[in-house]
Amino acid sequence: LLTADTVQFGGELYMDGQNARNIGMGGYSVSFSAGTNPAQLLRTQESSIYFSHKDKFAGLASVSTFSYIHYKSINDKQYPVNFSIVNRSVNDIPDTRRAKNLDGSINYSKIENISQQELGLAFATICVINQFTLGLSLKPFYTGLGEYKAWGISGDIGLMAPFFENKIKAGCRIENIFSINHWDTGKTENYVPLFIAGGQVQLGSLLLGVETGSRFKSNSLLNYHAGFEFHKQNELVIIRGGVSHNSSFSAGIGLALKMLQVDYAYIQPLETSTFGSSHILSLGIIIDILSDLKDKISS
Repeated sequence: LLTADTVQFGGELYMDGQNARNIGMGGYSVSFSAGTNPAQLLRTQESSIYFSHKDKFAGLASVSTFSYIHYKSINDKQYPVNFSIVNRSVNDIPDTRRAKNLDGSINYSKIENISQQELGLAFATICVINQFTLGLSLKPFYTGLGEYKAWGISGDIGLMAPFFENKIKAGCRIENIFSINHWDTGKTENYVPLFIAGGQVQLGSLLLGVETGSRFKSNSLLNYHAGFEFHKQNELVIIRGGVSHNSSFSAGIGLALKMLQVDYAYIQPLETSTFGSSHILSLGIIIDILSDLKDKISS
């Protein structure tokens, strides 16, 4: 770790794997399936599985996430455990390394296309101490870029605490509190940790959330996410919206069925960005309700 090169970017695989609920609120981490704050597992009340797919930048990249949350309660204490798989792929990347001639001209016939494939696993759980919830996650991952390969591991830590009878929740997290990424070229990298703090408030049917922070590096850009979620009790439709430091706005809609949670989110990039818009679709299935229904049918 002491001899590794520190790099600011490259650890965003798991941030890219957020579900449509979070992204619809501007990227604010309000839930955890493959989310970024493991302390959000406290909100889990049943075992469930989630699947999300992001069509990023109008098809330039794709991100797919599968997540399983196992919920268990013993003596009124919660013991949720999350397991996630995240895959991100970027295809048709022009490889110009062999295209430049000795005289400086370009031989376009030598431009080939390569791809980048990333696969990450995530294991997360929580520990509740009085009113505080401590979340921990461990994230091994693999990266393939052209003919090069890398293997790494990183970890996150999160903290949450409720106030005013759970109407207000405050929390913070450090993403990549430790990390190491080793390439088959012999180079080893560390990612700069990202610190984020914020909170949310529940006002009847309206949930508001905001968080902000930066990386542990001088002159690091400010990161922020802010959004809302409107959901009346006993109604199916959920409306979301938000803004962030890297998008003009995001919007989302969800359907809260008895056994299913279906969410869609749209991200409009900044006007200064050359990339297109992104679309995210998520599906959640409540396993406990499905098992109870199966038992009733069997009996």
